[in-house]
Amino acid sequence: MSRSRNWILVIHSCMCLICFDLADASSAHQNGGWEPYSPREEISPSFKYLKIGQGGNESWLINQGDQVGQIGAWSRNFEVKGGNYYRISALCLERGISNPRANRYVEVFFEDDDQKMVIDQRTGNYNRPFYPWETGKENGWAKFEGTVYAPIKAKTAIVRLFLRWEPNSKVEWSQVQFEKVDKPKPRKVRLAATNFRPSGGNTTIDNCRMLEPFAKEAGGKKVDLLVFGECISTMRNGLDAETGAEEIPGTCIKYLGKLAKKNDLYLVTSLFERDGEEIYNTAVILGPDGKLIGKYRKLCLARDEYREGITPGKQFPVFNTRFGKVGLMICFDVHMPEVARGIAANGAEIIAMPIMGGHPILAKARAIENQVYLVTSTYNLNDDWMQTGIWDRSGELHARASKLNQLVIHEIDLAEPFFWRGNIGNFQNRLRHERPPFNLPK
Repeated sequence: MSRSRNWILVIHSCMCLICFDLADASSAHQNGGWEPYSPREEISPSFKYLKIGQGGNESWLINQGDQVGQIGAWSRNFEVKGGNYYRISALCLERGISNPRANRYVEVFFEDDDQKMVIDQRTGNYNRPFYPWETGKENGWAKFEGTVYAPIKAKTAIVRLFLRWEPNSKVEWSQVQFEKVDKPKPRKVRLAATNFRPSGGNTTIDNCRMLEPFAKEAGGKKVDLLVFGECISTMRNGLDAETGAEEIPGTCIKYLGKLAKKNDLYLVTSLFERDGEEIYNTAVILGPDGKLIGKYRKLCLARDEYREGITPGKQFPVFNTRFGKVGLMICFDVHMPEVARGIAANGAEIIAMPIMGGHPILAKARAIENQVYLVTSTYNLNDDWMQTGIWDRSGELHARASKLNQLVIHEIDLAEPFFWRGNIGNFQNRLRHERPPFNLPK
């Protein structure tokens, strides 16, 4: 009798465990394979699964009430094989969110068989979460997409769809995909800058013609992006902002476009632009087809400029190229962190900056804090003043000009992640959702 009772207890215990597991599985199954998650119960938002959401597909809702500091996510585990790459994508429809970059995002991290964080052999540190970038809008839905590497000992990928810190807001997540893909292809770019000051010309076009040997040299060395100095068309030819300004596109732009096309490269420089009664210090980017891709009007004017009646710009444009997204700055802009931040926030991977002068520490800072490559073209060689060269995302200066009339070249790979020292991980990957709110015009 005692033996029978023991068997009954064993069977009952097993049934309880089975029921518990089934309950968990049933909960995940009822939610389309996803489970609600929050660091603490008292700050958890509310969750709801919809078989058919607003986009016509199944979706996962997160609602925040009046409480400040709520944070939560839909979470799901995916089996992975370490050493491979995986693509994650998702769509998000938001309501009542003032800082979208920070308050709704996707997180991916990896664990081993023991549900512990794994070491990334590329850095020797624990693998840090990966945050797919927002890549645009699709019928009102924000699109997130990215490719992440699974460390060798990784067995599970945890994907979380977050909403945080935004009272009386909600998000709807949909069309989430997680799949194995090939290793991303390199995105190598040859960047170049000149330390050249035109001299002896009488007209704006005279100055522009002096740039031809450098463009030819850059083209012969397969340069993708070539940057010349600030106010190139009026440098040392007796013209000032008023007498040397021209409409864009005008004579100089057409000539520079021919140089870009002839040498199959993108060309950046700065010149004075006339637009009606207004004059701007304007940076231009011309494409390998010879056409003007776009322009940027200097936002932060030096004293001499506003005393001469030059007008500041108002926008942070970013331009698409065959190798990536490029932003432009001019000289005194480097002294103000908002300019580089605005350009980087709008998607720039590289910032080209024609510049008269400034402290090189500022170029280093702008590169680090925005995780962009910075290409500077100036007219001096002083150690304590701005240099001509290419700055990487760690703030290191590469291929610095050591003499006048010099072209410097450095090759980068935009697809290569940059891992900051210690436990920060991929800093570029974190910036978008971790930095404080900052609203900028497009």
